[in-house]
Amino acid sequence: MYADDIVLLAPTHRAMQNMLTLRDKFASEYHIAFNAKKSKCLYISSCANRSRISTTLPHFSVGGNHIAFLDEWPHLGHFITTSRDDKADIISK
Repeated sequence: MYADDIVLLAPTHRAMQNMLTLRDKFASEYHIAFNAKKSKCLYISSCANRSRISTTLPHFSVGGNHIAFLDEWPHLGHFITTSRDDKADIISK
């Protein structure tokens, strides 16, 4: 059995790490593998002034393998971007 297009949303990096830790425990208990190469992370800030955002991003992993951070990612036919605009999605259409 396979599951595609799973999205985890969290208000803080600590909350995301907690969800990923729970996912690792679940995967271990039920012998499920998650693919880090197919996993991506977007950091979307609520700050209007992005220059105030720290450039140091947290480290997340899947099964001990690093998850890459991106500025945009297509999800179910729409682009989600860290810039919080819909320009990439409009251009893709």
